[in-house]
Amino acid sequence: MSGLSCFQSLFGNRHDKVPDLPPLTCSYHEPPSGAGAVVDYYYSSNPSVFGKILNGELPSRDYAETTELLAFRDRSPKAEFHALVIPKRFVPNVYSLVPGDENDLDLVRDMRCMALGLLECHQPNAYATDDYVLCYHVPPFNSVDHLHLHVLAPASGMGWMYRYGKYNCGTRWCIGDVVVIDRLSRGLASVPYAKMF
Repeated sequence: MSGLSCFQSLFGNRHDKVPDLPPLTCSYHEPPSGAGAVVDYYYSSNPSVFGKILNGELPSRDYAETTELLAFRDRSPKAEFHALVIPKRFVPNVYSLVPGDENDLDLVRDMRCMALGLLECHQPNAYATDDYVLCYHVPPFNSVDHLHLHVLAPASGMGWMYRYGKYNCGTRWCIGDVVVIDRLSRGLASVPYAKMF
């Protein structure tokens, strides 16, 4: 190996060629029913790039959509399949999830359910063998201030730096979705340590 190619084993190969890649589209995503006068709460007051995707201002490669959630391909995939599941409701990050709030608990459970459905459809082997990662980044280590669940598969094909670094659940910067669900269901804060900033 010569030049930068010797570092490929750390970072992994780029994952740009995927057979079932959804088309890049720019479309308005209907807010949850009953939003009525508070549509502003869902989109206009959302300062993140995901708010612009929901509002149809920026394009995305969409995998799935429900009345409450949207799933789309990560713009810089770190696995053969790398999707993000986001709520249409503006939730800034995992620290914003309220212990004891049934709506927040239902939200993260629904996000997990959508993520598993995506895996079953797009990565059936990884789904069947639990060869995937479902995680949230913990501020200040998140890149977008809108709650998003990373769905990566197969985990065994990810570059070392990403599998054991950036997307390593149980670190200070990354927490598994099951841990978040478990903690919220027990009335605890979603993250076991205090906010840094």
